[in-house]
Amino acid sequence: MSKSVIIVFVALMLPLAIYAQPGFGFGIKAGANFADQAVKDISTETITSFHGGAYLNLNFSESVGITPEVLFSANGSKWEDVKVNTDYITIPVMLRVKPVSLISLEAGPQFSFLTRAETEDIGDIKDQLKNNDFGLAFGGALQLPVGLQAGIRYVLGFTNISEVSEEEIKNRTFQIYLGWTILGAK
Repeated sequence: MSKSVIIVFVALMLPLAIYAQPGFGFGIKAGANFADQAVKDISTETITSFHGGAYLNLNFSESVGITPEVLFSANGSKWEDVKVNTDYITIPVMLRVKPVSLISLEAGPQFSFLTRAETEDIGDIKDQLKNNDFGLAFGGALQLPVGLQAGIRYVLGFTNISEVSEEEIKNRTFQIYLGWTILGAK
């Protein structure tokens, strides 16, 4: 399913970006994830990983727009001595507001599709986790010259991703990223 989501996104959005009108833009982004999982009464540690992908800017005005993205995101956490690695295809749909021309604030839902889950000692644990995750993403970005941007984002997962545990497990991810709007509107 995750490959088909990417193919559909690119097939629909790339032609818009190539023939970009002033309100449309296409770009790429990548950065670091500082991922954790919230579990009641269990201490977990943050792991550092990465994310990357593409986005589309749909500007309604100079100060308001929507930015849908398709990203690969490596997440997880460390539980005592066990590191849990999870990979997702994420689709955040961010409402973007620019209070001033150099700064944008953003918030919106994020839909995630699990592609891999494993631990170092057990191996594959994908069957123990839900295939989908839903959360809220919010953050901001500094808009730099020639379409470059540097941003931060926090993703607060709402879904209990565990299929087997009595404890609720929810993803939490802090992201730092660099992006480049290659074509069209910034």
